[in-house]
Amino acid sequence: MGFDIYGMNPQLNEEYAPRYDEIMKEYGTGDGFLDWQKEIPQEIKDEYYELKDKFEENNPGVYFRNNVWFWRPLWDFVIDVCEDYLSDEEIHGGFTNDGVEISEETAILIANKLDNALDNGYAISMAEAYDEKNAVAKAHNAEIEEKLEKLKRTVDAFYKNNKNHEKYDAYKENPAPVNYPEDLFAIYKNISDSRDWNSNYPFSIENIHNFSKFCRQSGGFQIC
Repeated sequence: MGFDIYGMNPQLNEEYAPRYDEIMKEYGTGDGFLDWQKEIPQEIKDEYYELKDKFEENNPGVYFRNNVWFWRPLWDFVIDVCEDYLSDEEIHGGFTNDGVEISEETAILIANKLDNALDNGYAISMAEAYDEKNAVAKAHNAEIEEKLEKLKRTVDAFYKNNKNHEKYDAYKENPAPVNYPEDLFAIYKNISDSRDWNSNYPFSIENIHNFSKFCRQSGGFQIC
């Protein structure tokens, strides 16, 4: 799962290379995408994506994308520095793919606030705090994995001595937790549920830089 952020009236600094139009004329759908119903040579696909990537690099206000792990800390940070300027709908919409729209005025304000946070050191201090929190989470999760490995050895030993158990055949075919004996599965779930998911959410200074640049040149944007 990811978040696709589209500039609604992006600043265009450079047009597509003529070759892009040639590819679209022969293999495109008319709306900027390849027509997958056609037989398209791999080298054409590669060339298409290279041209598209180059266009988006030269025109950062057109499109921005994050996977859910990078986007959540980024949007949390936007809320942190811009909360007084965002509506409840905009704040909530940033955590969904429902297509909430952010006006050009607000997009530029976000860019200014992010740049200020980068310049005054606040973003760096937040990155350091995230790093500390992630380190604690990773250490905790390493202990969780050790407990789960130990539990699996217990399950293996149980089935070795209980081959008539109703789940024996299923476990032999697929030694997954779903096929653990009921009491051991309950233990598995209790251990697994104690994972600290903070280790999956990186806070990236580069991501803030890139999103600020996108916001400033987007002409307003839509979160999908």
